[in-house]
Amino acid sequence: MKRRINHDGPLFSLFALIAGLAIIVPLLFILRHLFEPSTDAWRHIRQIWLLAYIRNTSVMIFWTAFGTALIGTYAAVLTTRYTFFGVRVLSWMLVLPLAVPAYIAGYVYADMLSYTGTVTRFLRLVSLPQLLQPMTMAGAVFIFVFTLYPYVYLFVRAALKRQSAAYAESALTLGVGPFRAFFLVVLPLLRPALIGGVFLVVLETLNDYGLVAYFNIRVFSFAIFNAWFSFGEVVTAIRLSAVLLIMVFVILVLERVLRGHRRYTVHVKGRVIAARPLRGLARVVHPFCLWLILGFGFLFPTMQLMHYAVLTWRNTLNMTLFYNFMNTLTIALGSTALIVVIALMLANFGRFRPKGWKRAWLKATTLGYAIPGAVIAIAVNLFFITVDRQLYPLYRWLNPASPVLVLSMSLGMLVFAYILRFMAIGYNSIEAGYDKLGETFTEAAYTLNHRKLSTLLKIDVPLLKSSLFAAAVIVFIDVVKELPLTLILRPANYDTLASRIYEYASDEMIQDTGVASLILIMMSALLIYALSGPKKRGRSAHVRPY
Repeated sequence: MKRRINHDGPLFSLFALIAGLAIIVPLLFILRHLFEPSTDAWRHIRQIWLLAYIRNTSVMIFWTAFGTALIGTYAAVLTTRYTFFGVRVLSWMLVLPLAVPAYIAGYVYADMLSYTGTVTRFLRLVSLPQLLQPMTMAGAVFIFVFTLYPYVYLFVRAALKRQSAAYAESALTLGVGPFRAFFLVVLPLLRPALIGGVFLVVLETLNDYGLVAYFNIRVFSFAIFNAWFSFGEVVTAIRLSAVLLIMVFVILVLERVLRGHRRYTVHVKGRVIAARPLRGLARVVHPFCLWLILGFGFLFPTMQLMHYAVLTWRNTLNMTLFYNFMNTLTIALGSTALIVVIALMLANFGRFRPKGWKRAWLKATTLGYAIPGAVIAIAVNLFFITVDRQLYPLYRWLNPASPVLVLSMSLGMLVFAYILRFMAIGYNSIEAGYDKLGETFTEAAYTLNHRKLSTLLKIDVPLLKSSLFAAAVIVFIDVVKELPLTLILRPANYDTLASRIYEYASDEMIQDTGVASLILIMMSALLIYALSGPKKRGRSAHVRPY
């Protein structure tokens, strides 16, 4: 009789329990404070500003989603279905805008298009009017589109590379033209990938604070920070967070409805569509458009930052910047290591067809990425303050002169928030690796009575090196770029590159952001190249958020 193998080791179950509680308990603190008495500030916002926040946030995410879907799909189709000069270089370089945080691009474009900016001075030199106003809703959408489209590009490109040629060829055989075949056959098959990429774009847009604050766009992230820092209104900030969470929940439900339970592929190994060369004027126009997209998202801001760095490096390249860099590097490496380890435990816990409570619990542990950073920051802050108050007798027993707030003033709170927010990225990258790996090797080790942890370290980890590397790279980049969590939860006198750049911009010292911004962007760009460059074709930058 076949012996039943117990896949759930106690260590993996314990990690899953702790990770789930870590995301659920802080959010419960928001619910607990939600029913406190209303304040004058909340009544004022509800009567005058709340509808404006909802309208502005909805408009911003709609046009950003539309623009990224259009540009990301266009770039993916051109780089997978056609050949032209430079296509191999462009295919990975089009991911580089992910290295440029939207707030840095916003600072740069606002300065370039100001009265004394580079673009405006050039237009005056050639006697042309400057009609562009970047610090508007349209300007913010423009920047979001060109810095976030790689999410859609990566998802759609991966789907196109797996798509069989039989579908389009069948349509052409039935007399459908190439243009109609794309919209009637190819595009519907791309629907899950397209929705997945757009969903990530929407979440990143909702999470942004640096750009919307600098452009003074009244959306929810701006309102939450304003209530928390400017007015000291905890109840108002919590209620705004609750409204934003409702919007996120609606988006989650909409994403599930749009994806549905349909299948868009068949489980056969079909021949992929062969890329064909562009002809005529298209050989010039389409590559030019792709380089222009890359220029708006990466090349133009980076070149302008190089100009700033040349002007200001004598004043900004100092020990303070070195400390900011070391803070960024150490906290990003530490947070990334913790996230990857916990995600590996979670993925191992849920890899053998989780059902019922196990599947629901794993969904809860990866919910953090869907929650904007400002909301997570408030939840974590309230949670740690409550924990500190409960532990205060212990603090006094250990040190009679101990302050009340110990954990709340430490770096641990910020690291905890990073883990909460970015766990989904690490988990889903590793889960994708497990899907490719299968269960055969692990089952064989369990059959030979190997322990669960020993099997994980000696068999799974070596086979998952590419997935672990991808998870670490993407988590590291997101932690380095993260601004809302860092601004709210960092200890006193603790600055990262992101917070230093924000402070320079807040003081209207845009040119002084040059060196710090270049360091941040180059760190991210080098890791993106290591992950998706031409020498790493075996590794995928595809991340499944949900």
